[in-house]
Amino acid sequence: MTKRHFSYPPTYLLGAAAGLALVCGQAAAEAVVVASSAPGYVQGQLVGDGQAVRLPDGATATLLFANGRLLRLRGPYDGMPAGTVDSAVSARAGPGDDRFMQSDLGAARALGNPLDAALEKALAIDPSASGPQCVKAGSPPLLRRPAEPGLDRLLLQAGTERTTVGWNDAGPVPWPRSLPLADGTDIVALRPDGTPVGTLRLRMVEAAGGATLAVGMASAGCAGQIGAAMASLRDATVPLDLFLSADPAAGSGAGVAYRPGEDIRLLVQTDRDANLYCYLRNARAQLIPIFPAGATMSARVMGNVPISLSGDRMPLRAGEGAADLEVRCIAASRNLDGEMPGRAAAFRPLPEEAAVQLDRAVSRLRETEVASAQLILKVR
Repeated sequence: MTKRHFSYPPTYLLGAAAGLALVCGQAAAEAVVVASSAPGYVQGQLVGDGQAVRLPDGATATLLFANGRLLRLRGPYDGMPAGTVDSAVSARAGPGDDRFMQSDLGAARALGNPLDAALEKALAIDPSASGPQCVKAGSPPLLRRPAEPGLDRLLLQAGTERTTVGWNDAGPVPWPRSLPLADGTDIVALRPDGTPVGTLRLRMVEAAGGATLAVGMASAGCAGQIGAAMASLRDATVPLDLFLSADPAAGSGAGVAYRPGEDIRLLVQTDRDANLYCYLRNARAQLIPIFPAGATMSARVMGNVPISLSGDRMPLRAGEGAADLEVRCIAASRNLDGEMPGRAAAFRPLPEEAAVQLDRAVSRLRETEVASAQLILKVR
């Protein structure tokens, strides 16, 4: 069983919900992923009407529905959250069950709605980025300066229409009036010498409320824009999360039982970029750092990217005798290299007091988001 511990910043998420309001209509039944520590789900991903969500034990996913409802699910979960009525959630969620947490962005006006600000920023188009780019119907978009150095002036072409845009500072510029604004229009971006930079395709989305707009952008395939918007909303409303499990590829049946001498394969994933530190407590109760794999390896990991703690680079093997081993991973919003014990001693047992030092270091963290997960590995 994976145990979870979180340090929560101020959020709109409530405690364990007594029930989930029925979402009516196909548009309202669609949702977009705000945050997820589960493999296979990334922020900005569309969850269609009637689509099942499957989360392994200990993983979480936060969904935003078109009606403004935020729903946070914790695994194990396998169901269709959009079609779940109050009684169904109540039947699943007993006292103290935190697998279902919900809130309403529309009811949080006094605190300010972070979704509106995130979408407004995301709707400023990067003309150098290829692929679908969403535009709110009736609102000509702004063009933001490309991040790539040297692209302070571009030629934009739609069919036979061509115009030049330029940026004198970091601020956005208006959409050129000579270029069409129609769904499906391809806009080719070129350097001043005519070298192609990329081709974007305009997708017009309904000028509706924030949550409806977000779901519409996800449905239109504007992955870059909605992903950036959901990342901003995630950071403002959802605590850092960490998922740790036995790698199914290990072929260990239940995922946590190993034979003596068998290779141990683990999978860890954070729901956003974070600094990660993992330790193994062996049969002698010694604490062994297993990630990062050495002083020269960075503790920074990318969010939504599964990390395998196995293989030649990280040789983890069960002992020769029966024992219970424990793996503990800690994710933090900042670098903790100077505070975590054994940072330069990967795969070497630490002194006896190291476990106490680790607990003390984590408990003393201030103004730092922290997520922790433990996994018991049985050697039989």
